[in-house]
Amino acid sequence: MMNRMGIALIVAATSCTAVAQTKAVAPPSNAQAVAIFTEAWKKHRPDFSVESIQVLKSEAKHYQERRWVVYKLAIAATGTDKGGREMYQKKYRCTPDEESSVLKLEGGNWIADAKMIEYINESTRCSPAK
Repeated sequence: MMNRMGIALIVAATSCTAVAQTKAVAPPSNAQAVAIFTEAWKKHRPDFSVESIQVLKSEAKHYQERRWVVYKLAIAATGTDKGGREMYQKKYRCTPDEESSVLKLEGGNWIADAKMIEYINESTRCSPAK
C-alpha cells in the first residue's frame, strides 16, 4: 500500500513539473515571432517571397496545458513563379485573419501552425502593395 502511494506522489510531482515547465516558457518577442513566421511562410507558401512581416497585435491564450499566441500580421511579399501567373513578380500586402497567424507551444518551442498558413486565401487576404 505504501508503494502505491509513493508511486502516485512521484507521478503527480512529475506531472506538475512538466506543466510548470510549459508555463515557464514566455511567449516569443515580436522579433522572434517575425523570424518564426518568415521561415514558416518560406516553407509553406512558396508562391510568395516574404520581404517583411510586421506584428500589428498579439494575444497569448491557453486552455489547460495548451498554450498559443494569436497574431495580427502585415506581410509584404512578392509573388513567385510557384504561384499564379497573374501574381508573379507583383508586390503584395497580406493581412491574414488572426486565426490564420498562430504560434503554438510544442515541446517547449514556439512553432507556426503550418495548416493555417497554407490555407490563407490570398485572393481575399492579399492586395497589391502601394
